[in-house]
Amino acid sequence: MLEQEHSSEYLKKRFVASLMRGGKRSTAENIVKKALVLLKEQGLKPQTVFLEALNNSAPLLEVVGQKRGRSKILVPRPVTPKKRLGLALKWIVNGARTRTESSMSERLAYELLALSKGQGNAIRQKIALHQLAFKNRNNTYLKGKR
Repeated sequence: MLEQEHSSEYLKKRFVASLMRGGKRSTAENIVKKALVLLKEQGLKPQTVFLEALNNSAPLLEVVGQKRGRSKILVPRPVTPKKRLGLALKWIVNGARTRTESSMSERLAYELLALSKGQGNAIRQKIALHQLAFKNRNNTYLKGKR
């Protein structure tokens, strides 16, 4: 789904940018290259694993708070494609950083592999967000009023 909305070069560029810390782009690019090589050594197609991980971890809905009197009402709404990609990338990188493997490239490779199989930190965050949107589905009548 995301590969239809964005080119693969754009996806890779955004992924490197979300992984980058302190402006060290070349370090982030090397981490991504090594992670994709690790996936290839396991006999997998890195491009398909990466795209499956992105599609599995990208949310469809978000919940936005709107003030109604003194209370704040949570209103579910669809996520734009650009924000879907941003949230998915952020969750993937955070999930990789919390893993316990020795190098970042290994952590990233195993996180992408887990996400492509339907497991991992980003999938848990996506499910939690969708459950919150489902619980507040009665508030969708407030969509037009901002």
